[in-house]
Amino acid sequence: MSFITDKQTIDDLNIFSKSGSDSIYHIFNKTFTQGGAALLEELFRNPLADHQAINDRVAMLHYFLESKTAFPLQGNRFEEAERYLSNTDPRSRLSNQGFSMADFNAAAQSVTVLMEILQGLKKFMQEIQTKVSGNPYGIEVDKALALLNAKELELLFTDHGKGKISSGKIVEYDNILRFQQRGLLEKILQHIYQLDVYISIAGVARERGYSFATALERNANRLELQGVYHPLLNKPVANSLTMTPDSNIVFLTGANMGGKSTFMKSLSIAMYLAHLGFPIAAKSMEFSVCDGMYTTINLPDNLAMGASHFYAEVLRVKKVAVELGAGKNLFVVFDELFRGTNVKDAYEGTIAIMEAFASKPQSLFVISTHIMEAGAVLQKKCKNMIFRYLPTRMENGKPVYTYTLTEGITDDRHGMIIINNEGVIELIKDKKQAKQPHADFLADKQTIEDLNLQGKFKQQSIYSLFNHLQTRGGEKMLEVMFARPLKTPGQINQRSSIFAFFQQHRVIFPVIRSQVESMEDYLAGGAGAALPRVAWGIFAKKFKQVLFHNAELLQLQAGQSVTIEVLQAFRDFFSDLKGKTGIEVYQKDLDTAWKVLQDSRLQSLLDAPEGQLSLMQLIKNDYVIRHAMISQMENLLKLIYELDVFLGVAAVAAEQDFVYAKALPAEQMVLDLEGFRHPGLRKGVSNNLQLTKDRNMLFLTGANMAGKSTFMKSMGIAVYLAHMGFPVAAKRMEFSVKDGLFSSINVSDNLDMGYSHFYAEVLRTKAVAQAVNASQDLYVLFDELFKGTNVKDAYDATLAVTKAFSENRNSFFVVSTHIIEVGEALGQISDNVQFSFLPTVMKDGVPTYPYNLANGITTDRQGMIIIENEKIVDIIKGEQYAN
Repeated sequence: MSFITDKQTIDDLNIFSKSGSDSIYHIFNKTFTQGGAALLEELFRNPLADHQAINDRVAMLHYFLESKTAFPLQGNRFEEAERYLSNTDPRSRLSNQGFSMADFNAAAQSVTVLMEILQGLKKFMQEIQTKVSGNPYGIEVDKALALLNAKELELLFTDHGKGKISSGKIVEYDNILRFQQRGLLEKILQHIYQLDVYISIAGVARERGYSFATALERNANRLELQGVYHPLLNKPVANSLTMTPDSNIVFLTGANMGGKSTFMKSLSIAMYLAHLGFPIAAKSMEFSVCDGMYTTINLPDNLAMGASHFYAEVLRVKKVAVELGAGKNLFVVFDELFRGTNVKDAYEGTIAIMEAFASKPQSLFVISTHIMEAGAVLQKKCKNMIFRYLPTRMENGKPVYTYTLTEGITDDRHGMIIINNEGVIELIKDKKQAKQPHADFLADKQTIEDLNLQGKFKQQSIYSLFNHLQTRGGEKMLEVMFARPLKTPGQINQRSSIFAFFQQHRVIFPVIRSQVESMEDYLAGGAGAALPRVAWGIFAKKFKQVLFHNAELLQLQAGQSVTIEVLQAFRDFFSDLKGKTGIEVYQKDLDTAWKVLQDSRLQSLLDAPEGQLSLMQLIKNDYVIRHAMISQMENLLKLIYELDVFLGVAAVAAEQDFVYAKALPAEQMVLDLEGFRHPGLRKGVSNNLQLTKDRNMLFLTGANMAGKSTFMKSMGIAVYLAHMGFPVAAKRMEFSVKDGLFSSINVSDNLDMGYSHFYAEVLRTKAVAQAVNASQDLYVLFDELFKGTNVKDAYDATLAVTKAFSENRNSFFVVSTHIIEVGEALGQISDNVQFSFLPTVMKDGVPTYPYNLANGITTDRQGMIIIENEKIVDIIKGEQYAN
């Protein structure tokens, strides 16, 4: 039976490398061979679900740990052998004719290396055979020796060591190794890779002081873990935990930054590694084998599926529920269950789900929450639930974190202390007089990722929406435009007018991608050489063609021919373009391109009749295009790339019914959006929004799944595209140009930096505050401020930060929250805040969402209805199964 898990869990635990961080795999990958590294990854992706198989692997690894065995083969030479064996083309047999001496010698060296490897492996296996006779690895040794002693390989070992190998023998061995006995060699290679992996893992355990866990039978349902810590932290604090059928659920609490997420990751990584049979970062561990494990620590929303953060949580719980309902024995971790909803629904949902989990004594659960009030209820209802917290003590007015697991439920609430210690409110209020100039529009990595703006290969990115281009150069230019939005109304409106011109006339790019690529390849050989040198080079190619059937001259002829076709096509294209209405917006670039194409040196070759060119004409054309006019050709290519972008974006605007925004000076303080929607949703519901200097903050509320995150992303994308001069998904848009755009929609924790989710939110708010403090005029989007903390701190922090931002009248702010009480307080102290919500309409007891913005503050709370509609509690208890 295979062990079940998923990508969310793998990502949560950083099993494999994420950008800019180490990984658990990276810790163990000290292999000498590429095949060993690949096998290690395969093992990491396939944990074991059988206690005997796990303990057998532990025994094998323990042997290598105790024996301090070194890898017996030369890893650097093994790469050479791997490359040699990877070539299975029958035409590469050394028995074939036509090989150069250099090729033959290289192959001969690889054959020699491979024979030495086989001999070394055989010697090593023979030496340890008796030592591992009682170890599970002894079976692997016997298998390896049986392969090495195969009659088919006897000749290799008989001849080895008799001096220099003759050419005839090399040919014979090549045939055996790569072709006749390739299947046999691949099996031997797997034993080498396995040996490499085991020695690597044992070395890591010895170097880091890791221990091996003992696997118990599945029905024991026990976890005894002493001194566990996170393997990626430099100075981790160790903790211990015992779980049994009578205490199989941990209710975990603690203040922000107290270490809950780190503890849960430490515990989960140990559990994952233990199911691999690998050493763990702990003093000792005994565990009953599970059928699988699921963690939910950094869970994003899923706009493509129409899932808000809360609904993504609900679907995640349902996925686990289906497995539990089917009788699976799981290890389950939820960090901050239902943090994406309002307090009442989170409270009720946490109690309902944890009570249902309590009915599954054969699984293990660790659930953290900021809703401490739920603990008191669950203490009375669930006798198999244990309560642990990570305490905080105050020293000189500052919280200090012990990171040590303690029995009980926390009452620590230090969210506002953290915010004040970071100086967030002061930064926002203490605005500097002198504005710090920035050459570029400000939009950081978090904003780019929140709005899914960039990335050619990133699924459903805004870049990919517009990338219907014909040239590689155009794609690169599009990337540059996405990376550097414009900062003046004149530049923005000028670019928009060019897009609109080409959209109006429905102009088609005159050549296909392959033609431009052929022209690029042809021009790449240009260097501004003199005519005699060009002639000599082409004469040399002609001689090689005649004497050696060399194809260089034919390639040059083909490249030149296609280049001339491209030049002719664009000469006709620009000629037609000159007569179009409104060409004035593109006149400067048109004149530049026309000047190149009308150069007297080009006319004879562009007007020449079709047909086979003489060698002298070929030389003349090559000199003109690739040498005498190479700088003009390069400039023309840039104009072609830019034109590709203009036509491609204009076509998307026409197809999607996008419009062009009107850019206004910053001081006008206007954002007027009519009928805007998310450009990635063809059937997205449109909304209107107007912000001004007198009403420059929108306080947005709404139930789970009502569309708040999508609304904010839609607005953010529109603002970003408008600053690029690109078309936007709206009926009309006018906006004041600002210095930048900051969003905070999917902020995750950062274990590498020691950040909890709440502290990551605080630092994100601080980053925006610093930009405001530097007198930058911004568009700012905050989705669910401080959802990673307890209710009281979230209320106090949201009110304090929102009020401070509202005092800035030169930026636009959109803030969404589930804490609707903040809106009521904010309305009494701020006169520049407008309140809107996305409503929920109940139909036959089921919530429906019109996604249309309404005035006011919502009173909708349907979180428990959604949970009940998904029948999660029934599924967990096995009363209903879901597909």
